[in-house]
This record gives sequence, C-alpha cells and structure tokens, in this order.
Amino acid sequence: MYPLNDVMKDYTIEFIRKTKNKKALTEVLRRGENNTISCFAAENSNCPPEALAEVLRRGKDDGVSHFAADNPNCPPDALVEVLRRGKDDIVSRRAAYNSNCLPEVLAEVLRRGKDDGVSQNAAMNSNCPIEVLAEVLRRGKDDAVSCLAADNLNCPLEMLAEVVRRGNDDGVSRYAANNSIYQKYLIKIKRDKKKLKLQEEKLNSGVRSNVNSLFYGIQVNEQN
Repeated sequence: MYPLNDVMKDYTIEFIRKTKNKKALTEVLRRGENNTISCFAAENSNCPPEALAEVLRRGKDDGVSHFAADNPNCPPDALVEVLRRGKDDIVSRRAAYNSNCLPEVLAEVLRRGKDDGVSQNAAMNSNCPIEVLAEVLRRGKDDAVSCLAADNLNCPLEMLAEVVRRGNDDGVSRYAANNSIYQKYLIKIKRDKKKLKLQEEKLNSGVRSNVNSLFYGIQVNEQN
C-alpha cells in the first residue's frame, strides 16, 4: 500500500521495488536500517545517486550497502571512496564491478598487486584501463586476477599475443587465446594468408599462361 500516515510512512516491499518516487526511496534509506525494504530501495534503478552515496558513506558492509554499490545510479565519487578504504569486503567488490567505477581507481586497485576479490572484479570491469591490464599480465602469474585481465575485452592485442607466445599450458594462456580480440586477430591472419595464396596462384597461373603463349608462338614461327 501507499503511505499510511504522515508521521512515519510505511511502504510495502512491492511498492519500493517498483516505485519511481525518489522521495520515498530516499526516505526509506535515510532511516539507516539494514532490512529487506531498505535493500530493495537501494536496488531500485530509480534511486537517487545522492541517497546511494549517503548509504555508502556510512562505511558498512551490510546488505543495503551491497545493493547501493551495485546500483547503476551510484555516483563514481561514492565508489571511489569505498575502494580507497583498501578493503576486500563485499561492498568493495560490488563497487569495483560497477560500470560507473572510474578507470583511475580501478588502476589503483590492480596496482596493489593482489589476487583478492576486489582486484578480480576490477580486472573484469569494462572501464579498466588498457595499460593496467597489460601491467597485470606482465607479472607473469597464473592467478585469477591475471586470467580475468586476459579475458577483458580492453586487453591489448599485443599483450594477449605475448601471453600466448610464452607457450605455457596454464589458465592465463587459455584465457588470452580465447579472448575474442585475439580470436578475431587469428581469423584475420587466416583470411590474409588465404588471400595471399590466391594472389600467388593467380600470379603463377598468369606466368604459366604467358610461358605457354610464348612457347606456342615459337612453335608457329618454326613451322613457318
């Protein structure tokens, strides 16, 4: 149901899940509770960025904070604040995976050189900078963060090729070899080789035709 009274508005979970009423969502979150209705408010894609930021500034690792860090409306500055705490809790992992997360803070996370959950999510993020993914792979490790860096579509082709050229039978090499960027590169090489072969065959055919014509001409002249 909708608000029951003017003093303490009690909303149903179903209402909070679907509402576009930013005031109602903000009010639920400002109660500071970690209950089901608060989690649904933090999950709602209509939730105002400032209300989500308020939740994250509490510095907790509870359910409502997890949903706030996961919300596509969550402001980049709030996500930066979470990640700069240097923790590997769930709220940090969700922040590192959020598509609003800034490239520079993802770089900071990965340059810590760890193979923890927050680093793994940073390596998966589509905003992760090219040069930082390459840095991860140059460490030469076969850990989860390296595999995820090799799987990221931002990973530079040269770095993927370098990993494959190492010839190691490990996870990171398989991820690099299966990256669609590298696969497209292989297809292009195969196509170029086929094209070159056809050109060579055409050229050779032309040469043979010219030789045959020349030989035929010589025969005709000798007969005359």
